[in-house]
Amino acid sequence: MIDALSYVLIGTPDIPGWLQMATAIAGLQADVVEPGHTVRLRMDGKVQRLLLQSTTGKPTLGMGYTVAGPEVLEAVIRKVEDAGFAVTPSMPEERALRGVAAMAHFRDPDGYRVELAYGLQDAATPFVPGRPIGGFRTQAGGTDMGIGHTALMAGDFAAMKHLYHEVLGFQLSDRGSKPFVAEFFHTNPRHHTIGLADTGTGPGVYHFMLEYKEWDDVGRAYDMALEKPESIGVSLGRHLNDHVTSFYLRTPDGWMLELGWAGRLIGEDWQVSELPGMSLWGHDRTWLPDAKREEARQILKKLSAEGLRAPIAPTE
Repeated sequence: MIDALSYVLIGTPDIPGWLQMATAIAGLQADVVEPGHTVRLRMDGKVQRLLLQSTTGKPTLGMGYTVAGPEVLEAVIRKVEDAGFAVTPSMPEERALRGVAAMAHFRDPDGYRVELAYGLQDAATPFVPGRPIGGFRTQAGGTDMGIGHTALMAGDFAAMKHLYHEVLGFQLSDRGSKPFVAEFFHTNPRHHTIGLADTGTGPGVYHFMLEYKEWDDVGRAYDMALEKPESIGVSLGRHLNDHVTSFYLRTPDGWMLELGWAGRLIGEDWQVSELPGMSLWGHDRTWLPDAKREEARQILKKLSAEGLRAPIAPTE
């Protein structure tokens, strides 16, 4: 039913901080809609992929999922309503700002705004990155894979899993239990569109991920981040499940932006697996409690002793 995570909504009290990180480090294009208040961030030919809006309250994150057309949108809305969620129709100004043909929204069990839309528009001008990069990977084999994925620390893990897996139809990719419980779900060939973690810390945004087409762009972003080492929330490393090589930047709102490369794709022969850990190497998670951080280190040592490796996935 859901085709892709096509855009992300960010409510932030620090628009200038976001613009600096998003353009100068990540390489996104900023189109200012209302100075100091509303900015569209582009990463390809679409009119927007991240929508920044200023807030004087707590920072927020919302997810914009797209479907194939109006009939599918109505079917998804009915299914969400049948599951007990109140769905609100969109206003014309909301659709115009997002550049979509139609949209409705609701709140998931942890309170995140979820938008269901179709018809995300192409921009009138070519994508111009905020710094020289080879572009972002939003398609594979002609399939729109969206912008990457979100990863959430679930307050109510069972309820969140039920919504995204059973109601919205996201398919399980794989799962892990060390150093914390996490399950990963996909809606298209991208390995996962959402990750749900049961960390025992309550609801919260862990990160969202953007994928470069070229490895050097990750390295150059890492070079820039190293100028302020405290800005790196997770060091350079490689994941076991999607094989992405990445690092995580702390955003101005406290959660993280993962910048990665070379994610493998889900094919027809995909088999769900139990992960022995979250990463193949690296990815020191500075946010973990000391005991869990040490557990993660021991997992990496064990994988190293076993000689576990993974192939590099093609990025086209």
